[in-house]
Amino acid sequence: MYMDTIGERIIFLREEREISQKALAIEIGITATTLSRYENGIYEPKAEIIRRLAVALDTTSDFLIGLCTDFRKPDEASPYTNLSAEEHRLIKNYRELSECHRARVDERVITLHELEENL
Repeated sequence: MYMDTIGERIIFLREEREISQKALAIEIGITATTLSRYENGIYEPKAEIIRRLAVALDTTSDFLIGLCTDFRKPDEASPYTNLSAEEHRLIKNYRELSECHRARVDERVITLHELEENL
């Protein structure tokens, strides 16, 4: 999933963190209508709003404005800090599957990995 605009990045982070548009707007001190306009590309947020969004969404301003693809803060110590937004989306979807369906995904991933090794 490629996120081209600041609005798409805001939506991604807001949904990833399960924050409603209204709750985020209140947290950063703007109206839900204004936030919607940022998300839909009608308005461009000013620097101060970008800073507030970064704090509220626990990300960096660089990610919001498209200077980097990693939405995690650089000081986070995790082996997964370099996961792309698409990888995070896949993990989120995987976690929402039933145990039976997770097992099927696991089997397929193992099979594909073995195929890759044999190339």
